[in-house]
Amino acid sequence: MTAPKLTLYNTYYCPYAARAVLALAETKQEHEVVEIDLSVPRPDWYLKDINPYGQVPALKIGEDHIILESLIVAEYIADLHPESGLIPKDPLQLAQSRYLIHHWGARTQPALFKATITLDAAENAKARQEVYTELEKVDVLLRNVVRTPEDKEGPFFLGEKFTFADLALASFLTRLFLVVAYQEEGVEQEFEQALKDNKNLERFREWRDAISQRPTVQKVSAPREILVKNYRKFLPKTN
Repeated sequence: MTAPKLTLYNTYYCPYAARAVLALAETKQEHEVVEIDLSVPRPDWYLKDINPYGQVPALKIGEDHIILESLIVAEYIADLHPESGLIPKDPLQLAQSRYLIHHWGARTQPALFKATITLDAAENAKARQEVYTELEKVDVLLRNVVRTPEDKEGPFFLGEKFTFADLALASFLTRLFLVVAYQEEGVEQEFEQALKDNKNLERFREWRDAISQRPTVQKVSAPREILVKNYRKFLPKTN
């Protein structure tokens, strides 16, 4: 039986769509990509036939079925390729993976976004303190994850193997620089040095570095200059 054709509706710089792109890269799944420009109103055909909310990613399966929402799309792709090992088989590890993803979206990402769009230098410095606090909580989650007897030591969430939690958060980890992207020159070095000096972030830094250096992650990541340009739309308007 021939596998149905997969068509991914994507926006190159979207961190959520990047989850689906990375899942396709990790599984080497054949697919077609249709780029959707989020800077303009979505075409009628997209709203009518693909996603009535106009968001990305969307995955078309064959000619009849559509899957929406980044985590669901990425998980579907991973499920197509169980040999990839992206989805943990251990129920507790799976639950912990899902919680890490949830925690990042509910707690960590809001702190990062707040700092990113806080342009005043003094206020941005305060917002960065909140970022450090939230990242320390992520560090705790990384250190407390359960390991099965089969797991080998390694830098990723579950050890040596890159799995779904790493995939789901990779695009956000590679965008951490945006916290200080709109500050004066030198602030980014201060930010990175603060991360390095914080002993409560040792496991987080190991995890972030391993994910950022993974070839598939680097391949699907949008260039820094494109991200800085596109995130400007979130900045407060100034007179």
